[in-house]
Amino acid sequence: MAKCSICNARKGKRKCMAEDSFVCSLCCGQSRDLDKCNGCSFYKDASLSRNYRKVPYYGTKQMAGSTGLQHISDVIESTLCQFDLEGKNEFKDKMALQLLELAFDKYHFNDSELSFGDATLKIQFERMLQIIEEDLSDVSKEPLVNVMASIYRSVQRRTNGGREYLIFAQQYVGARLGRGLKALQF
Repeated sequence: MAKCSICNARKGKRKCMAEDSFVCSLCCGQSRDLDKCNGCSFYKDASLSRNYRKVPYYGTKQMAGSTGLQHISDVIESTLCQFDLEGKNEFKDKMALQLLELAFDKYHFNDSELSFGDATLKIQFERMLQIIEEDLSDVSKEPLVNVMASIYRSVQRRTNGGREYLIFAQQYVGARLGRGLKALQF
């Protein structure tokens, strides 16, 4: 196999459209751009892959020091707890993360169209949006997104792939009953 046509140090294993020769994976990754690599199977537009952990969030001190931010959090978390109760232990932390990611797509990344993995997720997301519109209509996008990002990070910290975060949230927030916030007693 021939050496990489860019660095001449490693084996060139990838056929490069721009170089019209073989390049190593390192040089391929370091030299990619839309103009010369569009259409190549190795090229991915960085703007299409979203890192939801980089969405701005409030730290725990900020959250603890503001009743307004805590109210936003209570509305979102109680909605997730309600989905958990309705799902009879089938609603997992992963599903809560998916709903929050869809909310980021809508409110932070301003996507006009969202794609849903299944019908249940779409129904839950639409219900979550309805609750946000009813209970948080006076809240602007920035604090809403930042609180949801704080919740997102909390879910990721607590989960081990099951329902660990949801069990925790049920203890402290509970599920919503009708309009407004009312915690269920267990």
